[in-house]
Amino acid sequence: MNQHHALAFWHVKHTPTSIFINYYRFADDFKSLLSSLPDPTLYLLALSGEADAQFVWALRLLKNGKGQSALPFWRASAAQQNADKRRKLSALLLKLERWDDLTALSQLHLLPESDAAEQLKLQYSAAPASIDQRFASHEGFLLSFAQQQAQSHCQFNVLMMTDHRQGLAQLNIFKTRYQIEPQPRAGSFCFSKPIYLGDSINCQQHPEHAARCDWRPLVNNKVWPTGFDFIVMMTRSGLGNVSGGIMHLNSASHYGLFLHELMHFSGFEDEYVLPATKQAWLCQQKGFVAPNLFIANGVTPPIGWQQSDSCQTAIKAYKPSENWSIMQYQQIPLSQQYQQLWLKQIANPAEQPIRFGDYFTQLEEKISF
Repeated sequence: MNQHHALAFWHVKHTPTSIFINYYRFADDFKSLLSSLPDPTLYLLALSGEADAQFVWALRLLKNGKGQSALPFWRASAAQQNADKRRKLSALLLKLERWDDLTALSQLHLLPESDAAEQLKLQYSAAPASIDQRFASHEGFLLSFAQQQAQSHCQFNVLMMTDHRQGLAQLNIFKTRYQIEPQPRAGSFCFSKPIYLGDSINCQQHPEHAARCDWRPLVNNKVWPTGFDFIVMMTRSGLGNVSGGIMHLNSASHYGLFLHELMHFSGFEDEYVLPATKQAWLCQQKGFVAPNLFIANGVTPPIGWQQSDSCQTAIKAYKPSENWSIMQYQQIPLSQQYQQLWLKQIANPAEQPIRFGDYFTQLEEKISF
C-alpha cells in the first residue's frame, strides 16, 4: 500500500464515516484489509451492502457467538465468496451448532465439502453410505460392522452404536471413561468403536418412555460380527433400559446410568419401585431372583439384607445393603460391596446372561412365522 492508501486507511480507522469516501477509491486494498477494520467502520460498510464487508462482519459476529445477528449478513454475501471462505463460515456455524443455518447454506448449494458438511449429515441421521469414510475414520467411528473383531481377552464384547451425531461423541466418552476404571474388573467388558447406523434403524423418540428401536429390518440385512455378546444403542431420547441383551440409552445420559444398565447385563435388578406389570410376576417368585434381590415369599432373607422398594406387594423383596446403591439411584458410585457381588456373578459359569444374538434369533423366528 502506498502512502496515499495508508493515509486513507488510517483515516478510516479513526473516522468510521469516512469509509464511504475512501473505500471505493482504494477498493482492492481495503478488501484485503477488511478483517483489520474496527467494528464501527466494518459495520457501516456491511450495512451499505458491500458483499465482502458483509461476509467479514458475519464471521466476526460468529466468532463472538452472535449467530442470529450474523445470519442476514452471511446470507446476503456467501454466494460471492469462494469455497475456502465458505468453509470458514461453515466451521463457525458448526462450532455454534447453528444447524438450521448450515441446512440453509446447504440448500443454497453453498456448503462446500468439509467437516461441517459431514457433521450436518450426522445431525440429521443421514444414511451411513452418504458419510465420507475418511471423515469417519478421523472422528473415530465406523460405518459398518465389517471391521469389527471381538477381543478374546475380554469376558464380554459389546457393540456400541447410534443413529445420530451426539450419540457418537457420548459413546466415545463412555468408552474412554470405562477403560480408565473398568468394572467390575479389567477384562470384564470390551467395547467396539461406535458404529453409525443413521437412518437404517427406526427408534422411538418419546423422552418419557423407555428408549426402543425396531431391530427387525436389521436382523437379516446386516452381517453381524461373531464373538459379540451385547449391544449398547444410543438414541436421541427415551429412558435407559436393558432388554434382550441390548442396552438403550439416550445421548443425554450420564455415566452412572450407563454403569447401572451395564450391571443389568449381568442380571442385577432395580432397587427402586418396579413397574406394576413387572411386580406382578417378579414379586411372586421365591428366593434369589438377582444377585442383589431376594424375594421373601415364605422364605427368610439372608442375614443383614434390608427391605427393598422393588416390590410394593404383600410379598417383600430384600437387597444387600441398607444404604442406597447404584441399582437404586444411578448417581451413586459403585460401592465395593456391589462390585464384589458383580465379580461373583460374572465368575459363575452357571450364570448365562441373555445375549443380543438370542434375542435376534427370536426375532428371526417371528419374522419367518
